[in-house]
Amino acid sequence: MKYLIQKGFTLRFTISLLVIIAILLTMLTSITSAVQVNRASLIGNYLQNNEQYAKKLASNTNELLVTMQQNINAIAKISGRSQEMDAQLFDDLFQENTQYFNSIVVADANRIVRALSPHTIGIEVGDQLTSAQSKMAVSLKAPFISNPYRATTGRYIILISAPIVDASGAYQGFVGGTIYLEDKNVLSTMLKEHFFGNGSYVYVVEKNGAIIFHPDKQRIGKSVISNPVVKNVLMKKSGSQRVTNSEGGQFFAGYAYEPSSSWGIISQTPTSVIVKPLHDLIKRVLLASLPFLLLILILGWWVASRIAKPLNTLAQFSDQATLGSARPQNVPDIKSAYYEVRLLSQSVKIAFQHLNQDLTQLRNEAGVDELTGLANRRTLDTVLQQWTEYHMPFAVILIDIDHFKGVNDTYGHVLGDQVLKHLAQLMRNVSLEGDLCFRYGGEEFGILVQRSGPREAGVVAERLRKEMERTANPIGVPVTISAGVAAYPEHGRSPRDLILKADEALYRSKTGGRNRVTLSGEAEVRRAQTGR
Repeated sequence: MKYLIQKGFTLRFTISLLVIIAILLTMLTSITSAVQVNRASLIGNYLQNNEQYAKKLASNTNELLVTMQQNINAIAKISGRSQEMDAQLFDDLFQENTQYFNSIVVADANRIVRALSPHTIGIEVGDQLTSAQSKMAVSLKAPFISNPYRATTGRYIILISAPIVDASGAYQGFVGGTIYLEDKNVLSTMLKEHFFGNGSYVYVVEKNGAIIFHPDKQRIGKSVISNPVVKNVLMKKSGSQRVTNSEGGQFFAGYAYEPSSSWGIISQTPTSVIVKPLHDLIKRVLLASLPFLLLILILGWWVASRIAKPLNTLAQFSDQATLGSARPQNVPDIKSAYYEVRLLSQSVKIAFQHLNQDLTQLRNEAGVDELTGLANRRTLDTVLQQWTEYHMPFAVILIDIDHFKGVNDTYGHVLGDQVLKHLAQLMRNVSLEGDLCFRYGGEEFGILVQRSGPREAGVVAERLRKEMERTANPIGVPVTISAGVAAYPEHGRSPRDLILKADEALYRSKTGGRNRVTLSGEAEVRRAQTGR
């Protein structure tokens, strides 16, 4: 180095150094851009997926609570038929409801226990219930779901009750079903598995901000009202945001409000999940670029003394590309009689083209659902906006796999994912070029049928429904779908209105018995009368 300083840097060394710097800066700019694009996409996907998952769990929780309240009401009606409840009958009723309740108690108007099951819960027939919630049940004389409280037995529980009235309509007491929040219960069974399996988890808070379900049982009963996500969900809001929880952990959180119980359901994923994909991206870009970089360095060192001017031109372009003022496809065409100069020029072009292709591919992948290969919610929103702005006639088919939770519970998530892929392939089979098949979230899918009215789209949806019903699927038993159809501009002139109308039609298909197609504002599509 001392010798070089005294003598001066050679032209070969200087030009090679400029090439190295220019190429490295360009690579750094490209990698930074790729990382930023992919990072934004990952964050958006996790926030969106957690929000959709929280909404789905809120819907499932609502259905569960309605079922539990109905079962308690039924037991209350049976209890009102006679003064004394047959012990064996009551035990049988409890056995039929063990998947919902940890215990069931019948108390009279004075809160004296008349029947209970099981018989090992810490109280006996003849004891008087003293909790504020039991007093409220007698005072209200109406069905209600209590706030969490500490029972006389020491358990932290939720009470779901229904009044008992005799044949003349006189109030006789109440039936109360309990959920032991600190033990295995119906809520923990439904909510314990998060669909990501990467450190994500779900927790539930009641209306005062206390946790009633959490994977860490030690946190049950603790107040987290200071958490901004909890504040939002208890204000009856649903959404998603990045949040730091009460223990300092950073998460991508989605939240949804459950109205029947005033509970908030939060699904969250640790922010650290995006670190590995970003590291993998950087490694991939570096490995793809390294051979071209080495080729450029070797050729540059070898012929620098003879190609100073062309190399200087390339270096200037690289500097411009680093600053973002030049595009990879505009690499200057070097005119030279030397084969090595032409090869170097071509290598630079190839290197930039590959970097640009990697970046383009990453941007494209950001719009594709990773599991099924269909368009994701972001691509759907973009296409809907474009088609409505150009006033292009089209129809929206929203699709939901019937009883998909049962598929996952019975056969596992791996086969459940195969069922999702199977449906995605059938969607591609029934759609035409120009249509957009997409995954809306979870087991919900859809097709944008280009230049189609509601009837034609209904035919496509019915064809897909039949294919799904009769085609062999990965779990070996029939799996069906329900669908709802809405068309632009007949049923709405904005993307939001169209999705809402299609979702309403889908809801009618599901409440009407499932395995059917419903057009917005019309009856179920039973048979396809015309082809498309």
